Amino acid sequence: MSRPDLLALTPQAIASVSNLGLVKRAQKEIEQGKAPRLEELADGTVVGTFEDGNTARLLPGKSLKDSPCSCNSTTVCRHRVAVALAYPAFANASSAAPAPEKAAEAAPEPPWSPGSVEDKALEELIPRRSLERAESLRRRGYLAQVRRGTFVGEDIPTVSLATCTVRFLVPRNLGYARCDCAVGTGCEHLPLAIWAFRAADAKDPASRELSVEVASEHAASHEGGPAMDAASDLASFLLLEGAQHASTGLAGRFAVARSSLADVKMAWPLAALDELEDLLGAYVARGARYTPAKLSATLAELFARLRAARTSGAVPPRAVLGMDEAPETKLDYVRLVSLGARLFADGRERRAELVLADPASASLLVVRRAFTYAEDQTPEDGAELGRRQGAPGATLETLSRGQVVTSGATRLPDRLVVFSTRGLQRTSVTPQSGDWSLLPAPLLVKDVSALEAALRARPPRFLRPRQLAENVHAFEVSRVVDVAYSPGAQLVRAELEDAGGHGFLVELSHRRVAPGALDALAEGLGGKRGALRYLSGEVRRTARGLVVEPLALSCEGTGVVVLDMQPATATGPLRTAGDRPPLEPLPAALAELEGCLADAVHQGLRHVVPAWGTRLSAVASRVQELGMKRLAEDLGALSKKLDAARASGLPGDEAALAAAWADASLRVTVGLEQLGA
Repeated sequence: MSRPDLLALTPQAIASVSNLGLVKRAQKEIEQGKAPRLEELADGTVVGTFEDGNTARLLPGKSLKDSPCSCNSTTVCRHRVAVALAYPAFANASSAAPAPEKAAEAAPEPPWSPGSVEDKALEELIPRRSLERAESLRRRGYLAQVRRGTFVGEDIPTVSLATCTVRFLVPRNLGYARCDCAVGTGCEHLPLAIWAFRAADAKDPASRELSVEVASEHAASHEGGPAMDAASDLASFLLLEGAQHASTGLAGRFAVARSSLADVKMAWPLAALDELEDLLGAYVARGARYTPAKLSATLAELFARLRAARTSGAVPPRAVLGMDEAPETKLDYVRLVSLGARLFADGRERRAELVLADPASASLLVVRRAFTYAEDQTPEDGAELGRRQGAPGATLETLSRGQVVTSGATRLPDRLVVFSTRGLQRTSVTPQSGDWSLLPAPLLVKDVSALEAALRARPPRFLRPRQLAENVHAFEVSRVVDVAYSPGAQLVRAELEDAGGHGFLVELSHRRVAPGALDALAEGLGGKRGALRYLSGEVRRTARGLVVEPLALSCEGTGVVVLDMQPATATGPLRTAGDRPPLEPLPAALAELEGCLADAVHQGLRHVVPAWGTRLSAVASRVQELGMKRLAEDLGALSKKLDAARASGLPGDEAALAAAWADASLRVTVGLEQLGA
């Protein structure tokens, strides 16, 4: 009788409960004929005997770590790994084929759901303190994304929590359940994942993937009213005074609002406050990070999140506020694949953001490095900046086109990752081939139309989690249709197709911090660096379809080419194209209105000049003519409340004025997203 748990273990699953080096070593020894001699006992124990005299015994119902080996290793050793890798071939060779009549009678086994695990089994497996922490989180309530699996290859049941991802590698054996937190197994996240599966089975037993909200019968509602009031009052003050009049002397107010939000674990409003303070600081320092549009968008987001938390809508308040996000999450052993990098310049400051894909959890992490240059130093750009350190023992350029194996890294709520070098925690960076075919969906896009539909179905950006690189994907490219250069915009524009023949656009503008990016993109798209296989970049929806701002290319024979870190070269003449086509009338009107509302945030609603009101009325008339009646009504209300607030100066009128600005701004944001402008 074979062991189903060992048969279900793939090399990737074994690597996740041990490490990739042990798996590769064991595979090499098996290929060289040094496989262990296996024996399966009557009770299901699999015994592996090695040439060096060591014996590993894989016990039924136990994980590799909990099974004994005569080498006395306290962790998963190479002997246990080799027995697990060699077992499928042994089981296939030793089992006899069933008789035809018996095979016909055997009914297929129903798929196993982790939700079928009873709480009593959890009490026996999970340490008491971990189980108590899980119960505390369930009483508070939490959100989870449940993905069912078949246990074939990498199609395994997975639960994505706010802080980590739990994978069930083997059916009916929780010893092989794996979490990407620092504990790895037996942590409080395992009960949370099982309860999430239980809720998903009750809600919709057929769907392959769904979101659930889990809470005990006595779940307490959050007591975040005072914290939200403090954040709302600060946002209204900033809107009324504007960046020109309220950019200094606010450290105390920000500290109070930040502390109150942190106490009730509202991660996303807290992150929005941090961004507001950073933008105001950049305005005072005359930094390029500040723009009225960024300040306006962040203020609108804060208003939207606080409003949505007080109402019942399609997005649960917990998700809108990020209440399930931990301030930081310690990660266990993970393997990350780089999808490229983007460089930024702000005066004498340079910043690099590298995007790393985690194939196991189908998520993205971001490494950020910042450098400030003294007055007597020349700031570095492009390839020179790539020679700076990006990770322990690796430059930014090496990290941006390689793969990372790390233990003990820390992940922040926005998916920023920090590598640790303390104690036995290690990070190694090695080259990658650029074969992104093993990346799971939605990280790897093979059907552009499916991605476009998924992007269209998302909630507005001001209600989604505040995660870096949320729109970064890798694309499988079947054909480069056209490549052209727009001299006026200093932009390379190309049309590509996926495997199904669906087209998408690639556009990259010249930036001084990345002098060789356009040349490298033109060479890669033109085939000068080898046939283009994959392209990674940040996606946005437009009226022209999906547009990708590329980060890196993967070409046959060349590997990964990170565009921003390439030296400037001469690519030869490209076909010249005109500048971008003008926007349609409605998107153009909404874009102008967005700028008008942003100017009000810059000046402050208490201080806007009379010409601003005239401009607002003109744009309101245009959107009225274009059929957006509700938006025109919001703009009319904003104009009336502005007049009322100026006449009275009363706090009530000013609060209504701030609310009217938020109404108009949110409607404009949603309109632009729906139109893909």
